[in-house]
Amino acid sequence: MRWRSPVGALLFIAAMPLAMSEVFGPIGSLALLAVGIGAGWALIPGFWPRLLHGAVGGVVAGLLVLGPGLRLAMRVVAVLDPVRSPEFTIDGTLFILLGVGVIFGGILGIIGNIARRGLGIPARASGLTPALLVMVIIALDTELRSEIVELGAGPWVNIPMFAAVALAYGATWTRVVTRLEKRREQRTSRHQPVEGASMAVSNPRGLEI
Repeated sequence: MRWRSPVGALLFIAAMPLAMSEVFGPIGSLALLAVGIGAGWALIPGFWPRLLHGAVGGVVAGLLVLGPGLRLAMRVVAVLDPVRSPEFTIDGTLFILLGVGVIFGGILGIIGNIARRGLGIPARASGLTPALLVMVIIALDTELRSEIVELGAGPWVNIPMFAAVALAYGATWTRVVTRLEKRREQRTSRHQPVEGASMAVSNPRGLEI
């Protein structure tokens, strides 16, 4: 049925941010997480491979692009600000590289790939989903939003800079996920002729068993 995949994707996408929030408490978050994963598993074909590919792509793109890109953008904002003196700390850098780049990058990659499969988003536009999620998270975070609007050279410079990081993350994520899916399809196509040949050898006359 055509409605199954879109409904499963929407339920999964809606459950993930609610589960990560602190509104419903630990038990409520676990329940929402279970509901989202259960809906995706039941309604979206190939749910687990899509989830795995999205997570791997998100972690790789987050580690290579999202974390370093956000850190660099924040430093540029601090350097261009006429009042605020730039500060560089190892703890802050590690938090952005590992906490934001890897963890949030992986989560956004999962959501992006489930949305891509369930909602039928074309491959060329699939990277826009995680990129848009990055900008939404930045807009919802009070500290980051104040940096973009109030500090540095102003929003006309800061917003395109952070948007460029988000788009680069989405493009890298798309490339990694596409390669993973192609490898999986190649492995699947290699096994099918072997299975067909083994059945022909075991039943050469095509007799019904």
